[in-house]
Amino acid sequence: MDENNDATWFTSRDLFAVHIGCRVTRMEEGYAEAQTELEDYHKNGVGMAHGGVIYSLADLAFAAASNSRRETAVSINATISYMRPITSGIIRAEARETASNRKLATYIVTVYDQQDTACAVFQGTVFKKGANAS
Repeated sequence: MDENNDATWFTSRDLFAVHIGCRVTRMEEGYAEAQTELEDYHKNGVGMAHGGVIYSLADLAFAAASNSRRETAVSINATISYMRPITSGIIRAEARETASNRKLATYIVTVYDQQDTACAVFQGTVFKKGANAS
């Protein structure tokens, strides 16, 4: 698997992520990273990264990691905890598979600010449909 081509391929298919400026930067089996640069339009009314932007970035990394084997996997549950505010710079999300069986897989996604400080933790579970995601 060519991680750069797969990351580009996956990002190009997620038009919402493209629209809000998020992209997959690394994609391997059961693992993915995504990032965005915080812009003014990503901020909430008090000048911090909007929770929806952080969630969307984490969700993109989760989706890329869970579909990294080119078998369709769809989210059936996801939660996020915000621990620290992000006010500027690059935001990076790192998704890792923590458990997997024939039909379900669980992922933990950590969202980091530009100083590599963990700012949010997302946990998601997917249902593996099994069909090729091409």
